[in-house]
Amino acid sequence: MTLPHAITLLGTAAWLLCGIYATIPAYWILVHGWARRWREARYKLKLLGPLWMLMWLAAWAVSAPWRNLPLYERPATWMAAPLLWAVSATLYVRGGHELSLMRVIGRDELEPTRRPPQLITFGTHALVRHPLYLGHICTMLGLCLATRSTACYALWVFALLTGYWMVRLEERELSERFGKAWIAYTATTPCILPRRTGLRKLPRA
Repeated sequence: MTLPHAITLLGTAAWLLCGIYATIPAYWILVHGWARRWREARYKLKLLGPLWMLMWLAAWAVSAPWRNLPLYERPATWMAAPLLWAVSATLYVRGGHELSLMRVIGRDELEPTRRPPQLITFGTHALVRHPLYLGHICTMLGLCLATRSTACYALWVFALLTGYWMVRLEERELSERFGKAWIAYTATTPCILPRRTGLRKLPRA
């Protein structure tokens, strides 16, 4: 395999990953925007999975014409990608310890009677209110910088725009569920971007 061929394959893999990551906010908009209806649906989890996969296909189909088109001609930007991936990996690993798998995939929102509701405010959640979404942003931006792909950048912007609405819907739901505890949490913890002083709250591994 030649080097150009390998680079092309890696670029394709990065674009496919961007397509999946870009639809994560849209998936959560689907969950939070119609939470009550999903709770009444009999096969909610079996339906949401295929719907999310259809979003992948749509993202790939729309962005495919630009996946090999570089947005700019400065390949040295890839050097920042590993740093962003290191940040996202740290957020994923530590955030995964704080949230159960069922909470991450949305089952706790769709089946709230499964377990007592718990507001997570420690670990990475003491740094920002949405650490996993920050991880998604860093992962996608790293892929953009590594490939310079116009399609990847477009998908990243799509994720930012839909992520804004996702956060609004999620925080509205959390406010309804936790009331004063949520208000107190938001008063001391930023939404997405951490404060410098907040970095001290993150315990070392």
